[in-house]
Amino acid sequence: MTPPIVARLRRLLPVERLRGLLPVTVQGRDRLRIALILGGAVLAGYMVTCVAYPAPLMGRDQEVSRALGLPVAEAQKVLEQQGFKVKLDGEEADPVIPAGHVSWQEPPAETLLPRGAVVRLTTSSGPAAVSVPDVLAFELDQARQVVTAAGLRVGDVDTIPTGTEPGIIVSTRPPIGSSRPPGSSIVLVVSRGPADIRVPDLLGLRQEDARQRLEAAGLRVGVVTRRPDRRAPGFVVQQKPGPGVLSPHDGRVNLVISN
Repeated sequence: MTPPIVARLRRLLPVERLRGLLPVTVQGRDRLRIALILGGAVLAGYMVTCVAYPAPLMGRDQEVSRALGLPVAEAQKVLEQQGFKVKLDGEEADPVIPAGHVSWQEPPAETLLPRGAVVRLTTSSGPAAVSVPDVLAFELDQARQVVTAAGLRVGDVDTIPTGTEPGIIVSTRPPIGSSRPPGSSIVLVVSRGPADIRVPDLLGLRQEDARQRLEAAGLRVGVVTRRPDRRAPGFVVQQKPGPGVLSPHDGRVNLVISN
């Protein structure tokens, strides 16, 4: 049934003008056809884009991996697999990171960078060398403390007769100022004092008598060894240094006793 308003308009206006004023009704199948056309156009556009531009239209940032502490070759491989370019920025000493490992990276780990960005790596050359400290004229205990504080350690302690007061450091091996890796040992050479005491003749004396004579002269018994001898046991058959040699105060004389 035609609504009363539409019938009244038909009487007042021609049919051609009436069609221009009435709303156009789109049937369900027309809507489906339009939707299919639009969907096909979108799909076709997407396929054309994938064929013409296989790579993403906008680059995606990548998080830089942590390279500190890794061997340089391994760190370089990891970063290049992420799509970054690696540039080596030389070496520098590091007290902790071993030589040949990465001691610094720029930018740091977890920074977001586009593929192809440059990551700079610095290689560790290991701990810096330590100079042998100047301990001349130090007492032995003081010299030990200074050497330890410098990052080195005291190995052997040698003594030599000198004109310096006994117990004073007169030299080191290696020499003062030499460079050594941290933790290396050095030898301290200590003065035994001036060699102004002549070693007495101990040959043929009993061991106890030899000891007393050395102590009376300001010397001491050193290493005592024994060997078979045709003479009665317990007598000095050899001494070192020999009789008449100058020795510093408290110097040691080694004895060989008949057995």
